[in-house]
Amino acid sequence: MIRHLPNILTLLRILVGAAGAIALWLSWRWEASGEVPASLGDPIAVISGMASFAVFAFVFAALTDWLDGFLARKLKAESTLGAFLDPIGDKVLVNGYLLAYAAILSFPVEIIVPVMAILLRDLIVTFMRTSGDKPAGETLPVSLSAKLKTVLAMLTAGFPLLAFVMGWQSTDWALLAWIGALWLTASMTLLTGLNYLMEKRAG
Repeated sequence: MIRHLPNILTLLRILVGAAGAIALWLSWRWEASGEVPASLGDPIAVISGMASFAVFAFVFAALTDWLDGFLARKLKAESTLGAFLDPIGDKVLVNGYLLAYAAILSFPVEIIVPVMAILLRDLIVTFMRTSGDKPAGETLPVSLSAKLKTVLAMLTAGFPLLAFVMGWQSTDWALLAWIGALWLTASMTLLTGLNYLMEKRAG
């Protein structure tokens, strides 16, 4: 059972990351509209709880991104399933929160363009990694540049939450810095996608 712990953590990361992004969007939507379902209780407590869960979910998912790989190596439990699920967990977390931010900011062009570039690249690369003429269960390995891109994407997805906690959400410099980081992330994402395409053709 303990050998399955890394994959269990990865699956939990996927679920918690997706739930956190939804909670983030709902907390904003309900606060903006004032229409919290009565069955959930006190509106202020519900909105605050959802926002807090969104922050907790991101931190939990980001930490388990490191922990599941560490445990897999420590327990000598690396598996094809784990190699397949781990990058999916990253993509669900990052893209879920980026889409939530884009929705909260009403989909401005300077945000939705890089967000959609990241999302579409991730969908294409996920398909590439799991298809082709490789033996069953074998996936295209993750490159160092892709791992660096993932770190940058995690930081970019997490910065608005940090800004919220620190009270920076209304400052122009924080928004401009985040938009710059978002475009840099999109550029690196597209570059690593091109590298995957070249590796796929070379293979």
